[in-house]
Amino acid sequence: YAGLMITEDGEPRVIEFNCRFGDPETQPIMLRLRSDLLEHCEAALDGRLEQEEAAWNPRPALGVVLAAEGYPGSYPRGREIHGLGRDAEDCRVFHAGTGFDGDKIVTTGGRVLCVAALGDDLAIACARAYGAVEDIRWDGMQYRKDIGWRALQRYSPES
Repeated sequence: YAGLMITEDGEPRVIEFNCRFGDPETQPIMLRLRSDLLEHCEAALDGRLEQEEAAWNPRPALGVVLAAEGYPGSYPRGREIHGLGRDAEDCRVFHAGTGFDGDKIVTTGGRVLCVAALGDDLAIACARAYGAVEDIRWDGMQYRKDIGWRALQRYSPES
């Protein structure tokens, strides 16, 4: 994921480059990867990455982070998460700040989950992600309800 600023002349300037798998910006991108990540990593370690070609799903993906109450400041831990494990089409839930308390999955961090979804267009990906978010709950769960809105405005048929 590259964080960019575009100058008045239309030139991109890199502000940050995130490449950690735990970053919420990375998770929707990883959902699009169709080739074997482990093979790519082994090729990189062996010095033969240039021989690899990643296969990508061309459809757009979108991710919604579910955070603990109080995040990014202090937040409670140990709250039981409900609604996980339900299958949703082209949708995955990435765990970040979760753990086990016996047989229960509980919150352990500020950014708790990222719900990422694919769609034939961005509106479908967005609807799938937010649809899956509706199934998940814990006391104090919070999330943004405006993810993708700029892109949806830009690429909607009415624009």
